[in-house]
Amino acid sequence: MSDNYFSLDIDEKFTKVVESKLVDQFVKISALGKIETPEFFYSSNLEKIVDAEVSQIKKIIETLNIVSKNVNLIIPDSMTYNQIISMPLLNEKELLSAIKYQADQFIPMPIEETNIDIEVIEENQKDKKVLLLIVAAPKKVIERIQTTAELAGLNPESIENELSSYSRFINVFNKNIIAQHKITQDKGLIVVNFDTSSSSLSYFSTDQLIIRESHHISIGYNLFLKEAQVNTDTDIKKTEQIIKSYDPKNPSPYPIEKIVEPLVKELANELRNFSAKYSPSSILFTNKIFQFPSLVTSLSKELPIPVDIFNPYSMISKSQLVETYKNELSIFLPAIGGNLR
Repeated sequence: MSDNYFSLDIDEKFTKVVESKLVDQFVKISALGKIETPEFFYSSNLEKIVDAEVSQIKKIIETLNIVSKNVNLIIPDSMTYNQIISMPLLNEKELLSAIKYQADQFIPMPIEETNIDIEVIEENQKDKKVLLLIVAAPKKVIERIQTTAELAGLNPESIENELSSYSRFINVFNKNIIAQHKITQDKGLIVVNFDTSSSSLSYFSTDQLIIRESHHISIGYNLFLKEAQVNTDTDIKKTEQIIKSYDPKNPSPYPIEKIVEPLVKELANELRNFSAKYSPSSILFTNKIFQFPSLVTSLSKELPIPVDIFNPYSMISKSQLVETYKNELSIFLPAIGGNLR
């Protein structure tokens, strides 16, 4: 864990900046902010898009008074391929060979066009096994985010995906999370990284909330947004406001819950299938859920498992800055986790 860097999390919709450290079992945040990522940042080759992002990053770093140039870069799960595997304890050569074989099985593109990162999640000397998180990302994605950071005058110290960074946060604060969400010893927790164009479902086992499995689905915030926009006949900004403020307990001219019901059922089915073999104590949503908080209420009606928003507020030292973002902290979770390296 280091005090001389900050985290920069660039996803499809928002760019988040967090400077923080662990102090007396709480996260102390000294800088926190977000800006909108330029549209098509990851899919376009136009230099002007990178230039726009570079300009924004420079501006927000200056505004937040961040002095350090060292940065931990975080890319969205939607831009990576993940696999969690249990393997026998092997020597380095055997391990690399086995990992290459595994990577060939789950990466839908040539291996030579990807960067592969390996993280040891758990090592069991008694059973002579090791649990690994393998993350692969297209080289062009890595090059884009690294180049962007360097053009902004930063020194990239590391690059990881959101799954890796928020899993670290969950593991570090496992006792707090277990107590807060009443997670029983024989069950565990499912975390949904509810992102812009897709989501990832991850299962964490007790007692230290270690990640055991992750599954990617093509249901994200944009599907709900587009469905609501079509059926409310409003522009995109207005639709964003409508679904963000929607509360099924209060009267509204827009029946959002009814409009998105088919999508809610589809997402509930994905969660039902994923959780079937685990029977978790709770399902927690993070990331873009702050833009559609009533989704957890709708899902609670479809599932027998408690569904809630994963807000790390209780694990963070209080300040005026934190209070400003109190209801949006879920989107900063990966960037906060990035500072716990």
